[in-house]
Amino acid sequence: MTIRTQTLLMVTLLLAAAVLATAGVLGWNSRQALLADTEAEGLVIVRLLARSAAFGARVMSDVETAIGEQMVIEATMAAHLVALGEAAGVSPQEINRRLKQIADDTVLDEIWITDEKGHAYLTNISEIDFTFNPDPKKQPQAHVFWPLITGKTKSVVQDARQREVDTQVFKYVGVTGIDKPRIVQVGYNAAFLQQLRQRMGLTRLVNQLVSEGSVIAIRVLDKNMITVEYSERMQDIKLPELTENDLANLRKLASEGRTESHLEGSLLKVAAPIGEEGGELKGGAILVPLPTDRMQAAIRSEARLATAVSGLVLLFGSVMAILGARTISRPIADLTEMTRRIAGGDFHQRIDIPAKNEIGTLAASFNEMTRRLNDSIEHLKETTAAKERIESELQIAHEIQMSMVPKLFPPFPDRNEFDIFATLAPAKEVGGDFYDFFFIDDDHLCFVVGDVSGKGVPASLFMAVTKTLFKATAGNGGTPGEILVRLNTEICRDNESCMFVTLFCAILNIRTGQVDYSNGGHNLPYYLHQRGVSPLENLGGRVLGLVEQTLYASERMVLAPGEALLLYTDGVTEAMNRSETLYSDQRLEQFLGTNRGSAPRQIIGDLIDDVKQFAGGAPQSDDITVLALLYFGTTKSGEKNEDQAP
Repeated sequence: MTIRTQTLLMVTLLLAAAVLATAGVLGWNSRQALLADTEAEGLVIVRLLARSAAFGARVMSDVETAIGEQMVIEATMAAHLVALGEAAGVSPQEINRRLKQIADDTVLDEIWITDEKGHAYLTNISEIDFTFNPDPKKQPQAHVFWPLITGKTKSVVQDARQREVDTQVFKYVGVTGIDKPRIVQVGYNAAFLQQLRQRMGLTRLVNQLVSEGSVIAIRVLDKNMITVEYSERMQDIKLPELTENDLANLRKLASEGRTESHLEGSLLKVAAPIGEEGGELKGGAILVPLPTDRMQAAIRSEARLATAVSGLVLLFGSVMAILGARTISRPIADLTEMTRRIAGGDFHQRIDIPAKNEIGTLAASFNEMTRRLNDSIEHLKETTAAKERIESELQIAHEIQMSMVPKLFPPFPDRNEFDIFATLAPAKEVGGDFYDFFFIDDDHLCFVVGDVSGKGVPASLFMAVTKTLFKATAGNGGTPGEILVRLNTEICRDNESCMFVTLFCAILNIRTGQVDYSNGGHNLPYYLHQRGVSPLENLGGRVLGLVEQTLYASERMVLAPGEALLLYTDGVTEAMNRSETLYSDQRLEQFLGTNRGSAPRQIIGDLIDDVKQFAGGAPQSDDITVLALLYFGTTKSGEKNEDQAP
């Protein structure tokens, strides 16, 4: 026999003994005569409850109507303010901030303003993205506001009710838009209405009469004989639910408009119809069970006898419980002690309980659990150690990679003909982007930005090889196109992994401002000049590392003093925010147009900040590399040209 069966059998026997003993002692004195004034007291209570129900319902209806009218005014004002704000060019972010301030400073809890499609893009609750839907199956509560968009109605006032998403009681009111079809909805936490209904309505009076008066219980039914209010004393006898016969008698009583009372056991049950004074409850009935004064002496005598019988039952039950505890509690105590030791970190505990019931099965499960915990802890230690080694190696690799690109700025403090600055931010510990710049001779500066396919360790290794090969290849001279041809040949050789790299390189004559450049499938750099910002001409070069016999064209331009070039990788334009929207070439070009007069260090720092602000905390999806070169030119004496940047 299982422990559950043993416990249920013991409890059942004890309860049966207690019930039978109590019923036998009290059965002979179940009915007594009742006083006439008890029935009169019941009738007074019934009439008072009926009038209270009607009054409470009218007051609550008037209060909610007044609140609804006020909320219509508030929603209309919100519609006008938003229309004025958008007409004045106020941003959605500023409008949302103002809406939040309004909600914080007033009794309004929610403000929702949609576009023509029902999407609430203006709201004081930024963490929820909500769109109204006309389908009542999808939005049983919110769909009623859809006609505000279609123009079928100007305002919708919804009664306070529990929301679909939680158990809070809210009242919502909506009006149509002023400047365009839209929903302007305001919401108010209507818990106050519930509290008011409880404080002054039928519920409060019923509970007060039951708790403070001589009434045992009160049941209020509407015209359909459905219980709308019920309260009883917890310490008194539990009243049975109404049967179909009881409900049929109450329907007949209400239709005839008569009062009825009858003695049932030790209670006088008074039933009366609810007349015109009951308001919405008209046609219903109120049932009030009342005690009898003459029963008190008999009840006291019966109570003494019941106490004696209950004492005997409890004594017998205690003896049985002590005997049963020896069998049931001992293994449970052993399991509790084992659990305490496991919680303290001792996972080598074992317990031997031979019982062939749920406790024995539980003990075996505990033993298996501790064994698996030991195995898991050992595995976790090994995994953690391996992870720490990998993280340490990746950190070292990051430091090595960062040491491969120039980090000291200004890199050529004795050269006044130009200013150059660059930065690299890998998406992971290491990445595949790189930049470099160096003098080929006294008058020619070579600079390059590249982006290896992929991310992480493979990309960083390929980047190191590419950067080393580029510097060696560029040192042999030639145009940028010729340099890329030789570099591509070297990269394609033994490239079994089929990785590739996009690369833009250029050579600046610091005396004349002449720039020769070539592009291997890379993002087009931007030319910052007096007239604005524009990308360089697309030469159509392929990425490096895939096709060995590839030619790369060279192009030439001349930088005037004060003009600049900005080179970057696609980690800038393809940076995404939490909505997976790209930063884009258009946004970059707009940023450069606004900031083209800044120094290279300043413009790159502001660009990185703008990208991070756009991403809004979203994880960085790709390596970000930016290089900016500002040309100053030289005077006849070789001094720096002090013309301002574009």
